[in-house]
Order: sequence, then C-alpha cells, then structure tokens
Amino acid sequence: MTAGTPMTGRDTKAHLTGFFVGLVFVAIVVVVTMTLTNKKFEGHAAEGAAASTQH
Repeated sequence: MTAGTPMTGRDTKAHLTGFFVGLVFVAIVVVVTMTLTNKKFEGHAAEGAAASTQH
C-alpha cells in the first residue's frame, strides 16, 4: 500500500474478501495434498526398514 491510499473505499471489502477466500482455498489445497500424500506413502518407511534388516 502506498501512503496516499487509504484502506477505505468501495472496493476494499471486495479486496479483503478475495484475499481471505483465496488464502483459505490455498490452505485447503495444501492440507488435502499433504493428507493424500501421507496416506499413499504410509507403509513405505516400514517396508524399507524391514527389508534392510533382513539382509
């Protein structure tokens, strides 16, 4: 923001709403991606450790 631009105006509410909706959307995408990735690779660490101790 510049010094001459106040945080009041007819589009300020729309700007802030868009920012926070976008922020929530990105957070949801990140959490879903992490959850799905963790579920996909859930058993890989145990299999790798068991295979290395058997040799």
